[in-house]
Amino acid sequence: MNRLTLPPLAVLLFLALSPLALSAQVPAAASALYAEAEAPAFSSSNALPAAPAAPAARAAAAAAAAPESGGSRPFSAVAVGVKFGIAGAGFDLAVPLMQRLNLRGGASFFSYSPNLTIDGANLSGTIKFQNAAVMLDVFPFNNRFRLSAGTTVYNNTSLNATLSYPAGDSFTLGGTSYTSDPANPASGTASFNFGSKVVPRFTFGIGNMLPKRGHWVFETETGIEYIGQPTVTYAINGYGCTGSGETNCAPVSQSSVLQQQTNLQNDLSLLRFYPVMSFGFSYKIGSSQSR
Repeated sequence: MNRLTLPPLAVLLFLALSPLALSAQVPAAASALYAEAEAPAFSSSNALPAAPAAPAARAAAAAAAAPESGGSRPFSAVAVGVKFGIAGAGFDLAVPLMQRLNLRGGASFFSYSPNLTIDGANLSGTIKFQNAAVMLDVFPFNNRFRLSAGTTVYNNTSLNATLSYPAGDSFTLGGTSYTSDPANPASGTASFNFGSKVVPRFTFGIGNMLPKRGHWVFETETGIEYIGQPTVTYAINGYGCTGSGETNCAPVSQSSVLQQQTNLQNDLSLLRFYPVMSFGFSYKIGSSQSR
């Protein structure tokens, strides 16, 4: 029977290398045990929640996420603006009421003294544009676009003028042709009143006078106010001649005067819907941060 024998040299090498192999395995095992001891005893799904952010960090994050024009504390700020438009120069004031809603009030003023000739009459007078309004501005898309509704609480758009018909000149009044009597020239007054004193108005525009960030704002507004039927009042004195050679001169017919009023009122009937158009700049005073 053969017996398995190792060469003496192999036995010696095995005995010599065994302590080295054992010494290499011991540190590796110790390192593994140390790593397990240092690792947390629970999985990532059971980790404790992170510490809450500091109040300053939370406030900064909320401010960064806030919309351009949004929630505001009522009356927490005020904005002042100037505007220019077809009603003249004016100003606006605005305060926040709630999220996406401002209260705005303002006025415009303008006057002009023209010298015109209408149907042979020399007209000299003053055109006045004076109005004041209170509006609610709604920002439906939470940006700079706005829809506004409110009331013109004072409307004084009017023209008061004197009329003169130079002696010997021809003129037309209510569809009737006259020649101003050289001995007693025709003259009179005219008054144009554009609508009622208190009227509704509806507009849309760009610009929030109370922005979430910043202070200066450029804004525009376009719309209408329903002022009702404009009224015209004529009063004519003097004589008009209807015959050739300045004959048949007599006081101007009142029927011609009334017809002239009617004609002019019909011409102005479209101004029942009076245009509103302006642009301007505003400055916000104070803060309008959300509650």
